[in-house]
Amino acid sequence: RPPRTLDKSAPPAERLAAVSIDAPDHCPRYVARVVEGVAVGPSPFWLQDRLRSVGLRPINALVDVTNFVMLETGQPLHAFDADKLEGGKIVVRRAREGEKMRALDGKTYDLDTDLLVIADAKKPVAIAGIMGGEETAVSAATKNVLLESAVFNRGLVRYAKNKLKLSSESSYRFERGVSRWSVTA
Repeated sequence: RPPRTLDKSAPPAERLAAVSIDAPDHCPRYVARVVEGVAVGPSPFWLQDRLRSVGLRPINALVDVTNFVMLETGQPLHAFDADKLEGGKIVVRRAREGEKMRALDGKTYDLDTDLLVIADAKKPVAIAGIMGGEETAVSAATKNVLLESAVFNRGLVRYAKNKLKLSSESSYRFERGVSRWSVTA
């Protein structure tokens, strides 16, 4: 099957998931793109091999591509299963007291107002700059994806990483600084 290119005439992400930044001092830039009709399967061997060579575990083609882009450009990306986002929106905001989120590492984290999250209309779906949530993870059943590219305040990412004792390849890069201009839709 020939490779597909991104159809720039596709509906804008806002039609499928409106994005709002309620904490612009902690997230000066957040862009999203929706890709519809994906088929998620294993990555080609060369990509799996490349990820393993730098200590990353291959997951599936979509997630592996986001990790590959991060390794090549230094810009972390995150893919959400768009059909699991409630209310058709993404909100970058401070966590609310008492909120919890089960992250991709399988652990549940207690959140508070000191932390920045990516939320849908009802709940946090990612800890900003660190890790996504299990509820909106890309899987073999995923058909539509919301792809995130953002810049987060590096001090806040470092603070959250230490507070939650949760680090990732993304947090490593965000806490060292990501260029605001590398984030494009």
